Amino acid sequence: MYSLGWRVFRDHVGGAVPADRRRRSVVVGVLVAVVVVVVLVTLGLVAGWPDLRDGADAVGVALLALGLGVFGAACVPLRPSTADGTRLYWGAVSTAPEPSERYFRRGAAPTIDPADRDDVLRDALAIRAALVPEVYRGLLVVVAVILSFTGVVLWAGSSFLFLWVAGMTVVRTVISLARLGRVERARALAEVLPDAPARTAARSVRPGRPGTRSGSKIALPGDDR
Repeated sequence: MYSLGWRVFRDHVGGAVPADRRRRSVVVGVLVAVVVVVVLVTLGLVAGWPDLRDGADAVGVALLALGLGVFGAACVPLRPSTADGTRLYWGAVSTAPEPSERYFRRGAAPTIDPADRDDVLRDALAIRAALVPEVYRGLLVVVAVILSFTGVVLWAGSSFLFLWVAGMTVVRTVISLARLGRVERARALAEVLPDAPARTAARSVRPGRPGTRSGSKIALPGDDR
């Protein structure tokens, strides 16, 4: 499931994460990194901390600024949209209605009921539109934490807070990739099924004598003769 989920992410990240949001995240990331560098360099020149004359401190400051810049880029709202144009936001619930959700759970490959085919296809696309940006953001956060942690180690010693954040983000990203794989598996199985027959609404039966026409006509004595 993980490899399938990664393939789905790789194939659809360009469409699921809008290009304007990617450009905005790059701009925000660069601005954050520049601000951090300016602040730390000013502190180094005024207060002597960090000691920019020390090579390790200088590299640590650069990596910390770069890591915080990537984290700033990850904080930009992505606002992807589903196939029907519905806007999604970071943290959107990616759980389908129960008739479709039962095919997206862990376990062996499900047998799709032909009557649920259209619902599974629709809900699978909606969940994919929500999860791909989430994985994209998770990868950015992992990169940001690794850079920041390395910078702090070189500059001021280790910090387990960065490792904790990285570990939690990796776990969340892996879970999202696995779910992407399960959803894609169900979508592929539903796609090969024939179109579901049209569901007809049951006719409403009005009270009255059996065999009489529906309507407001009243059966009178002698009508059955």
